[in-house]
Amino acid sequence: MTPFRALSPARPAAPRRPASAGGFTLIELMVTVAIAAIFASLAAPSLTTMIRNNRIQTEASSLVADLQLARTEAIKRGATVAVCPSSTGTSCLTTDTWQSGWMIFVDANGNGVYDPSTDTAPVLRVRKAFSSTDTLTPAPAPATHAISFNREGFATGMGTTTTMFKFHSANNDNNATRCVSIDLGGRLATWSYGGTSMTVSCS
Repeated sequence: MTPFRALSPARPAAPRRPASAGGFTLIELMVTVAIAAIFASLAAPSLTTMIRNNRIQTEASSLVADLQLARTEAIKRGATVAVCPSSTGTSCLTTDTWQSGWMIFVDANGNGVYDPSTDTAPVLRVRKAFSSTDTLTPAPAPATHAISFNREGFATGMGTTTTMFKFHSANNDNNATRCVSIDLGGRLATWSYGGTSMTVSCS
């Protein structure tokens, strides 16, 4: 018979050491914030320039699209279609402040001015004013303050062989400047600063 052996008492578990608390010290946090601020200050000018350039490019693309629409509609309808500066979408401005917006309409008498009593077809498109302080100036300015297309798709009312619309930022940043040129044949082109289209310089 196996003799009885008394069990030794269980040893108490060793107490766990508390884990060291993680995270940043105040000095480390301040250094991180300072470095982030430096990088942000370096990136801000580049980001501002990129936003400005993209905005003006979008504005130029909008004008090209609307001039193309007017030309297409003139050929399709067999009638004169005009694009004029407009801040309301119901009348043409008598100044060449195209940054105030513009409108496209069927011009029944071909005078480049919207008259609801004679231009009874619905307005084809209204473009709102620029949301920024960018400017849009035609050079030389159209004689009627409007670009019109006849039924053959030729541009009329310009008073010259080529008109170039120049988009400038408020600070006249050359890198952001864009130009849209149109000749009597209705041909459109987009240019950056310093480029020359149809003998007219984008500057």
